[in-house]
Amino acid sequence: MLSMFKGKPPECWIIKQIDDDLLHLCGRGLATAKGRAKALLETLHLGSYEGPISFDTSGLVLNSRLFAALVPLEALSIDDQGQAHWQGRVWRVAWVPQRCWAYEGHLTTQLSPVGARPGLISVEDVTTIRAKAAPQAAPRNPQLYGLEALEGITTERGAQQGQSGHRWSGPAAVGGRERRDRHGR
Repeated sequence: MLSMFKGKPPECWIIKQIDDDLLHLCGRGLATAKGRAKALLETLHLGSYEGPISFDTSGLVLNSRLFAALVPLEALSIDDQGQAHWQGRVWRVAWVPQRCWAYEGHLTTQLSPVGARPGLISVEDVTTIRAKAAPQAAPRNPQLYGLEALEGITTERGAQQGQSGHRWSGPAAVGGRERRDRHGR
């Protein structure tokens, strides 16, 4: 019975990341922590809200620690050109897709491929991962990786049988298996 006097949870803009002149904006949501709506709204104004955030568009609920800022609905506005007005400044806006809402790394932007007017969308910045994954110029070992002829190299089984010659060895002969060419050699 007391919950009906509590009031509707306050609405807010959900900002994933703040860059120099750009807001990575997830959209609108509700601050759904326990407490009175007026007290929750005050914590949003102070920038000290901690707790669950329910997204308007999907019903998804995430923890506030995943976001850079939660701004009361009336404190941020978006004009017809898609720019945000917040804290006395004009900001460019990059919309954050749902797949990035729980992402905890740095975001970057790219042009939106959809829509009549070009806009920005946020994407995961994977440049450091890509740099770590790029293969370094390692020296090649032609015995293991080359396509050179394998004359005189035998498999383990061939060596036990005293045979040498046209058998293949290396990765294809792992575990005692041997490969033969089309002539059975």
